[in-house]
Amino acid sequence: MLKQALLDLFKQECEFDNFIQFNNQLAFTSLSTLTNQFTHLFGEHNVGKTHLLKAWVNLANRKYNSAIYLMADELTSFSIYDIDLDTYKFIAIDDIDNIDNDIQDALFKLFNRIKLTNGDTHLLTSSSSNLNQVSIRDDLKTRIHSGVVFQIRPLSDDMLMNALISYTNKIGLVINVSELGYLINHTNRNLGEIIDLLNKISHYAVTHKKNISIHTIKQAIFIND
Repeated sequence: MLKQALLDLFKQECEFDNFIQFNNQLAFTSLSTLTNQFTHLFGEHNVGKTHLLKAWVNLANRKYNSAIYLMADELTSFSIYDIDLDTYKFIAIDDIDNIDNDIQDALFKLFNRIKLTNGDTHLLTSSSSNLNQVSIRDDLKTRIHSGVVFQIRPLSDDMLMNALISYTNKIGLVINVSELGYLINHTNRNLGEIIDLLNKISHYAVTHKKNISIHTIKQAIFIND
């Protein structure tokens, strides 16, 4: 029971209430209120973009049952016109970096369809790079930049520590600040990756009936790979 309860704490859906918004409050507020018709997020890998896209879709589905999440490369598996704008009023397309010409054309046509015929359809996109530094067609960049653009910023070390303390307190995971500091100093300071490590560490600690110490962390990460 204890093992399952602890592991279940990490099996959370992507929701706004479990996204730590330090440094990204404007994007968080805009998305969580479903305010803007066209929104684009950019930021380095693992800063929370996918979490925000999925949280936005989950919220829209709870309210309107009319949202869909897609990876950009999935747009090649069907015609863009198969996305029924009467059915899907909230469309999230993740990871549009380095998309090929066919996907660029499909995404451009989707923007045009929404602009011309569906004033109540919302489109949310994301990329790991600023689109001004990405080789995609200029007319598509113009379409994307016609909406609201937010950079999702990584957390500073202090913010990261506060976020991890907040997160572990929220889920009831007992781990000392010194152990959290060890994780921060021995990773690339990415919140998502540290939470994944906490998942692995907690699983190891519960399975082996150990308290979470730096020694346990080393065993879980380096010995139990």
